[in-house]
Amino acid sequence: MDQTLDVNKLSDSDKKELTQLLQSESQKAAIQQNVHHIADTCWKKCITSKITSGRLDKNEEACASNCVDRWMDTNMAVLKHLETLQRQ
Repeated sequence: MDQTLDVNKLSDSDKKELTQLLQSESQKAAIQQNVHHIADTCWKKCITSKITSGRLDKNEEACASNCVDRWMDTNMAVLKHLETLQRQ
């Protein structure tokens, strides 16, 4: 039994709802990808020990925190610049 959905048979409101759902899921996936990238990058940069105690040492913890903070600062600066370009 073929359960393929023919989008053309959907009502306009259903098409709009489907589009919004797809946009939302795409945004969630992008956020998850960014979080994974930040975690991976900061882990590789900052975590040098074998974590045997279940905790980072204080230098690793500070490095990881700073790494994430700098990423957020950079991301915000890029977004502000793009907003400025859009307004021009």
